[in-house]
This record gives sequence, structure tokens and C-alpha cells, in this order.
Amino acid sequence: MKANIKEEDGTYDYASEVVTYLQKEYPHFIKPYKNNLNVAEKVILNQLIQAILREQLMKVEWLNKKDSDLTAIIKLNGEDERIEIPISKVYTLSHIDIAGDIVYANNSDHKKVMSNPSQFLSLLTDNGFATTFDHIDQFFKEITNSTHNYALALTIAEDRKMNVQKEAKQLEVNNTMNYVLEKRRQNASFSPLVFFEQWVIQGHTIHPCSRTRLGLSPRDVTQYAPEWSGEPNVIPVAVHQKFCQMTKLENRSATNILLEEYPEVSNQLKTVMDNKKLNLNDYELIPVHPWQFENTIKSYYKDHLDNNWIVPLEGSTIETAALVSFRSLAPLGDQTKHHIKTAMNVQMTSAIRTVSAASTRNGPKISSVLQTITANDSLINSSLRFMSEEAGIHFEPDSSVGAEDRYFLQKNLASIIRENPEASLTNEEIALPAAALINESPVSNHLLMEELIMNYARNNKFTSISEAAEDYIGKYASVLFPGVITLITKYGISMEVHLQNCVCVFQDGLPERMIVRDNGGIRIMNERLSHFIDLEEVDGSTNLMTENAQELLDVFYHALIHNHLGEVIVALSRKLQINEAKLWQSVRNTIEEIYASLTRDSSIPRDNLKDKELMMSPESSMKALVKMRLTDKFTENAYVDIANPLSLTNEV
Repeated sequence: MKANIKEEDGTYDYASEVVTYLQKEYPHFIKPYKNNLNVAEKVILNQLIQAILREQLMKVEWLNKKDSDLTAIIKLNGEDERIEIPISKVYTLSHIDIAGDIVYANNSDHKKVMSNPSQFLSLLTDNGFATTFDHIDQFFKEITNSTHNYALALTIAEDRKMNVQKEAKQLEVNNTMNYVLEKRRQNASFSPLVFFEQWVIQGHTIHPCSRTRLGLSPRDVTQYAPEWSGEPNVIPVAVHQKFCQMTKLENRSATNILLEEYPEVSNQLKTVMDNKKLNLNDYELIPVHPWQFENTIKSYYKDHLDNNWIVPLEGSTIETAALVSFRSLAPLGDQTKHHIKTAMNVQMTSAIRTVSAASTRNGPKISSVLQTITANDSLINSSLRFMSEEAGIHFEPDSSVGAEDRYFLQKNLASIIRENPEASLTNEEIALPAAALINESPVSNHLLMEELIMNYARNNKFTSISEAAEDYIGKYASVLFPGVITLITKYGISMEVHLQNCVCVFQDGLPERMIVRDNGGIRIMNERLSHFIDLEEVDGSTNLMTENAQELLDVFYHALIHNHLGEVIVALSRKLQINEAKLWQSVRNTIEEIYASLTRDSSIPRDNLKDKELMMSPESSMKALVKMRLTDKFTENAYVDIANPLSLTNEV
């Protein structure tokens, strides 16, 4: 049973479909969209080149030019043919600043500027790149789809920004935090978290397919995407218990939570069940994204629908707001009700965003362990929290269904219910996804982290923005790292605390604590954990258990160093023209202090403390996201070694 995804081949041209859709629905966006398409092509071309260089996908020759400039040379099959990439700066983590046109050249002085990622990929493919990777044709489609969706995102962002700036002027506020605080004071249903989630315009910062949404039409994107202020009406689907598997954190199932929080759903369930002469106590609720219901559930679960094993409650939908991951949703206008993670049979970045049966089983079990740790460990509890996955549920076909179809049916009708991180905030606290920190604020036109540091410098009378940034990054690291490192070294749990999975809580412009969401992608070393807690049996199909401490650190490096703090520091270094080495020194100082504290904890086996040496070794592991995609091994982690900014040997 294959995924229901449209392919961009000769009969399907996403670029034309976008233009046709805009001409019909948003004719005033045609001109800005075309302008933004040029911007999107350049950004994604640069991301693609950066990925090729950082992941070492091709042999590259580096030439020194005048001053400190470099040129990266990718030699093609013909000895006299090459691609020249002018680079003005290389950062510690091998990020690059491209300082001009990317040019195809040969020894006959023929030159051609590469202006978009498809053109660049075509040239590589014509010269043997496709022989190295089997999935280059599919990658073309993904890159093209991402480019046009990013252009759409930039277009609507310009329109939305005008409204925000007009409102900020009316509210007489001149910075983003004051804007969201004032909005919430005037309207208790306003969610700063949703506001910031929906202002993450670029998406994944290190993946050229950051806006790939294969399977969605332009109409779907504009209706449901977070950057388009998407507000999906989730459909509660009643599924007979014989076709369900559930896991719960405490005593409340997904059904219990939904019926308690949405009385209208409870009433609709009773009405529908009475009309169909069914026993409502025989059914459980699975919340379904409206796109998924129309495009997957109706087709692939038709027999179950026809026989009332699955009963949709279309008369009482749940109003939600799309968060940065697209398929995770917050309750609309309510900061206490649970968040809902839904399944979507759509490829975003490299993977189809369904919800595996393993994740519905493991999520609540892992949350139980994390709750116990938080309650008993003051070092973790002081700055780190976890969004508990309170219930998981998935469809379970009967035994006659084959393995491939079983897997498809399980993961396409599934959901995880998470606690709401805004439920426990004080009136002065603001929660936002860390990804928002490196996106431009519509209020100030600065990166949010840049704005926070400038305000911090002003309020604390720093004479140098560089000194203010060093101090602020030190404060950020002192909130981010203690809990995460303690979790690894003491308990053997390494979580993917990357920009999208981390919710930061701020007060008065300063970070107070971090909240980690999504128990997927983690690694658990039971040899360490078992000293403190007995882990309930988990589904091992996602490879979450490990006996190797290096795997814990691989997750740490990729999530925190490469896809969190590394992105923040590079962005600040670019924007504020400050020395990134000094920012990393603030981080190193924090880690030294953490391990000094852990050394005094007699409950930690001494061998575990060797993590510090590994953490500060000369090289760090970076997940090779594009390579994983090109080899179609996006569920199997592949790493490359990059200079480690935590190591004293790599100071720039």
C-alpha cells in the first residue's frame, strides 16, 4: 500500500500549478511571488551547495584568492569543466558565506551563472552525480517543490508583516516581546506560542528541502501551513476498540482527554452512535488532520468506514492552529487544552509525516520516565521540562492484513496527545519555539535573537554588542545545557533538542527554562538509566535503545550543536559581525561548570564522566541529511565529522 503522493513528472508541474492557483485565488500575489521566487531559488541553491560541501558529497578543491577569500572548485567529468563557488567566510561548523555568483566555467573561458538549484543539480547529474546516488530524480522534485513553497511563504510573510507592524504601532510597542505580551493582555485567547510558531518562515535551516510538501497542492499549503496561519479543523474519528491500540501516561486515554476538553465532541459522539445504533463504549477517538481524512482515510480505510468500524464525527470538528512541524496542532484560542500530533501522508523535508505505531506506544512510557527524573533531580528540574506525551493511539488492522499494509494502516491513522506548554506559564512568561530565534521578527525586522541581544545590551548598558552577545549566549547555554547534559551523562537519555523540538520560556527578555517536545529520535542507554529507574518495555523498532555512549553524543552533537546553538551562533556572527569563537567560549564555560557539578554527584558512575572528554573532542558528528535522502536512507542516521566548536583546538 504505497503513499498517496503526487509526483512531479511530465504530467504534473508544481511550478505551473502554483501560478495557476495564485492567478485564480490571489492575483495580487503574482508579482511579489515571482520576485520572491528569485530569492527562494538563491537561498535554496546556497543551502544545497552548503550541504554538498559540509557533508562531503563531492570532491572539492579549495583555492585561495586575494585577501582571505576562498573559491571552492567542484571539478566535473571533463577535465576543463568546473563549478566555481566564491566564499567570503567559513565558520567553525563549516557553514559558508557565498560571496557572489556561482559559475560554471571551462578552460575556453566559457562561463555561465548558476541561478537556481535545479540548474545546478542538472549540471552535476550530467557529469556523473546521479551515478553516485540512486534517488537524484526524486530529489529534483523535492528541491523544486521546496523552492516554490518557500517563495509562497515569503510572499504571504510580506503581507502578514504589514498587518503586524500596523498593529504594533497602534499598541505603541517597539519590540516583539512587548507586542505579544500586550496582545495577550488585551485578548486572553491570544497564544504567543502559536504566533511565533507561525512566523518561522524558512523552516529547517540546514536542509535545502526545508519547504518540501510533496502530496499537497498549493491550495492545501495556503489552507493548512503554519506560515499561512493555518487553522485545520481536526476531525475526531471513532474507531472500534478491536482495531485500536492505546498507551497512556496515567489513567486518561486519548478519548478521555478529548471528550473532557471538547464537550461538543462528546455530544456529537453520543448522537452519531445513537443514530447508527452503536455502543459508544466500544469506540475510541483518534483525531485526524482534515487533509489526511480527505486524501488517505476515505480511500484506504473504506471498508472499515462502510462497516462502521470507523465512524468520523464530521459534525463536531476541533479548531486548531498549525505549529512549525505542520502536522502538530495547538488548540485554537486556548492555552490549556492539549496539543495534538496528527498523521499526514505527505513528504516534508525527507520523510513522510505519519505517526508510527512505535511512537504511540513509546511516547507515554518515555514521558513517565522523564516525569520521574524531573521530580527527583533538581539540576534538571531547575531549567528543563518535557512536554509529556500523555496518550498515544493508533489503528491496528486484523491479523489477515499483510506486513506492508499493516504498517501503512497503523501509521496513517494514529495520534499522540501532548500537554500544552503554555498551560503552566505566569502572566509575564512567553513560550516560543527555538526555531523562531533565528527567524526575522515581523515587529522589528531583526532576527528575534538579534533583537533580544540588542535590547539586553541597551537595558544593561553594555558598551559593546559583542560583549552583550557573549553574556547573553552564556545565559542561554546555562538554561539549555545543564538538564540536557545531566540527562545524558547521569541517566543515559539523549533527546533531539533541536530548534524545532525545543520550546523556550522567556521572561523580561531572558531565557528561564527549556521545554523539550517530541520523544522521537532519542537514544536511551539502559546501562545508565537502570541505576535510577526501571524502564518499562518499549518498542525497539525505532532503534531508541543503545549500548554505546557515542550514540548518545551523536544525537547531542546533531541536535544541540549543529541544529540548535550552532545555527543561533552563526546567525548572530553574520548579523552582528561578532567573533563566533567568543560565543562558543561562553558555551564551553557553561559545560565546564556542569561537569564540575556532576563530578560532585556520587550517584553517577565515574566512567560516565568521560562524556566530557568525548563532548569536547576535536570532531563532532553531524547528521548528513542530504546524503541520507539521496541514498533513500532517511530513517537510518548517517554522520560526517565536522570540527567541534566545543574543542579548544578549533577556536577561530
